[in-house]
Amino acid sequence: MKKNLKSKWLLLLPLAMGAFGVTACSDDYDPWELLETEVTSTIPQNNLEKVAWNGGTFTINVKTNGSWNIEVPEWLSVDKSEGNGDATIEATVERAWRAGERTGEIKLNTTGSESSNVAGTQSDKINFTQEGLENALKITDCNAAFTKQLTEGKNPDGSRFSYYQCGYKITYNINNELTDEEFNDMVNGVYLYTYKDTKYYPNGFRDTYYLSKTDLTKGTHVLENSDCWIYGNSYGDYFYLLKIEIAIQTKYGIKVIYSTEDIKK
Repeated sequence: MKKNLKSKWLLLLPLAMGAFGVTACSDDYDPWELLETEVTSTIPQNNLEKVAWNGGTFTINVKTNGSWNIEVPEWLSVDKSEGNGDATIEATVERAWRAGERTGEIKLNTTGSESSNVAGTQSDKINFTQEGLENALKITDCNAAFTKQLTEGKNPDGSRFSYYQCGYKITYNINNELTDEEFNDMVNGVYLYTYKDTKYYPNGFRDTYYLSKTDLTKGTHVLENSDCWIYGNSYGDYFYLLKIEIAIQTKYGIKVIYSTEDIKK
């Protein structure tokens, strides 16, 4: 009986050793991970904030357990375009070269690898907008006033007349950071828009006045016209200057560079 038990144990021993051997070998392999990626950036990414017309330098922070590469517009440069694992990328947006906003897309592609036991692929995008070159023209310290003078008298037939003579006086300071070549290439026309509120146009009526390019040179300017609107006294006091705007025309359209409703009456 003892001999039979011993024989059975010897037959089972190789199977037991094989089982222990498989268990030992499995310890040589690390478990696989899923790819994880998180991307943040200091580049403005909402409708209220835009990259300035003169560009700037920003950072893109990458946190990932995989390898990555980055795709950018031709007018944006990065100090590194590929890597593995976490990284901080310096991104430089070039100065705008024309009027009108431009949009950009930064695409980050991440992927796992067999050597690091990471599985998966992922793409993340950063969309942003940069101001156009017209934003280099900044009007500040603007003071606008509505002028109104009542004139009364007699006609040759003895009847009396009365009318109001109205106008505006606008004083503003402008900061122009464009070169002469950039300015002359971009600006095809300069306009002053005035919006009046009258008895017959209660929602406002716009007049357009043509300005010159010299009205946008750096420094302080005064626009004054005291005799641009005349109306009979029958209107009473119901005649106002609601809003003024200064606009430029480029080959991409007309762009209002300043607008105010803060007008002294």
